[in-house]
Amino acid sequence: MFCRIKRPSIFLLFLLAVLTGPGGGALDGHMAQAETVSSAGPSIEWEPAPKAIGQGNSGQLSISASEAIKLLYAGKDKGKTRILYSHSHNMGDSFSPGHAVHGEAEKVSSHGENGPQLETGLGIEIYATWEGNQDVRFARSMDFGRNFSESVRVNDDEGDAFQSFFDTEVAPDGAVYVAWLDGRDKATNKPGTFSLYISRSQDRGTTFSKNVKIAGDICPCCRPSITFGSSGEVFIAWRHVYDNHERVVVVAASRDGGQTWAEPVRVTQTGWVIDGCPHAGPSMRYIGGKLYVTWYTAIDRRAVIKLAVSDDQGRSFKHVKEIQGGVLDPTHPYIAESKDAAYVIFQGRDPQLKSGWAPARAWVVQAHGDGSVTDPQGLPSKGNGVAYPYLFMGNGGRVYATWTEFGEQGAEVILCRGRIQPQS
Repeated sequence: MFCRIKRPSIFLLFLLAVLTGPGGGALDGHMAQAETVSSAGPSIEWEPAPKAIGQGNSGQLSISASEAIKLLYAGKDKGKTRILYSHSHNMGDSFSPGHAVHGEAEKVSSHGENGPQLETGLGIEIYATWEGNQDVRFARSMDFGRNFSESVRVNDDEGDAFQSFFDTEVAPDGAVYVAWLDGRDKATNKPGTFSLYISRSQDRGTTFSKNVKIAGDICPCCRPSITFGSSGEVFIAWRHVYDNHERVVVVAASRDGGQTWAEPVRVTQTGWVIDGCPHAGPSMRYIGGKLYVTWYTAIDRRAVIKLAVSDDQGRSFKHVKEIQGGVLDPTHPYIAESKDAAYVIFQGRDPQLKSGWAPARAWVVQAHGDGSVTDPQGLPSKGNGVAYPYLFMGNGGRVYATWTEFGEQGAEVILCRGRIQPQS
């Protein structure tokens, strides 16, 4: 589908050597394109006809060992936006009717990357996080999703500041971490920026700890991302705002359960200078001893998806490259973990359709810790344009992609199922 680069000439090899410098690394947008290493696309066979599984947006899945599927999304209930829970016991052939996980009085917001999130604990716990009443709200179910507890407020400020754009993850020891963008420090932050806070629950979501501020001067609508290392580390990535509106994706680490944090490390030395928020945060996973970070940027007036890998617990990053191939207008990347590889899903336009102006579809690449990345594989869609795709790994090689499409019936949560094919 995409053009392949021909064998480089001697002059081109010399030019690349000069541009790269003695270290041979790619630290900015100029070298990322030249350093891209790709092969055939990921070997996933997708079902030909994705289907709507809910009227709403931001569909989040969790797949159990029995391949039962839990679904959380923002939908309409009694004329209002609600966070709805549903499930499937036939691998997604059908889902139960959704029911709200919170009370009717709660005013819920779900848009873009500020949608609800679903996580499961080490036992039967099911966790839901969302924005309600301009706070970060959390509820849990201890009876397989039949009922959810009364929601609690995770942020502990006493004012009317705005809290949103959050990430929820469950650590290997069962602790629940929630990080979010917080407007309580407006007086001390750069104009137009938020702070980044985090809180932890060690009693399966019953209560949350005192909020810990990680940093100020955060891009105000780029969702952060949490992941965990193999030796108890907690990692968090966000888009930081430096002087002159330079926005750079950074990663910080905590080795005491999120109580204190090391100085953030720039994933790239050169950032994106823009006086505004792109509404696209980084995604991060720790896989096979390596830390993978992916993000959207438009540095040098080119929309690209970048990927970086760290093999020293986030102290430095290498293999910084573009991964979107020939896909146009790529954005909103999200990483799913599978053994020793990272699968990155994102949205973008097919350059071969309608002169590059066909509705966006979902694309998937497979990345390894050595910097190798496959060509993007396009997924089928219903044709209304894909927005905010997510990827979830099942069992036995099954994979599940969700996204939002906006059609005549309004916003719909779409499901597309696939199977990873054995390598020949």
